[in-house]
Amino acid sequence: MQNKLIFDASGNHEMPFDGTGPHIKVGIYWSIDDVIVGNAVYLHEAEAYGDALQYGGHHGFWENLKPTTEAERKFKSHAYDYYPRGRMVFFRKRQTVRLYVDRCMDNDILNAALDFFEHQETQIEIETDDHYRCVGCNRHYLE
Repeated sequence: MQNKLIFDASGNHEMPFDGTGPHIKVGIYWSIDDVIVGNAVYLHEAEAYGDALQYGGHHGFWENLKPTTEAERKFKSHAYDYYPRGRMVFFRKRQTVRLYVDRCMDNDILNAALDFFEHQETQIEIETDDHYRCVGCNRHYLE
């Protein structure tokens, strides 16, 4: 089941950045007690995945992270998919930015994630995806 919301803070859909899209970061993130932990880069450093520009992998980031904050230590104390997580992706053909979210994320977490990716008043699609389900909303979760 997918839900889609459109957030448009400025009404301006195209904000060029290095000729590849809006001035925004793409990457991966988690919400650990309302603190965003993640990895992001600007579009000119992103990795192509079909039509999408994205960056990083959840498991690899979790596996290689050397925690320095309390949120990171808590994050590393469980499996990589234990906490709510998601991904910011840019689709080149449609010039669209999409934030994939865990369905249990509230507006405060969504706004924190958008700040993490420096959304800069760009139109953002926010979409749930069954791939991004934490222990709290996946009744089949096994740790």
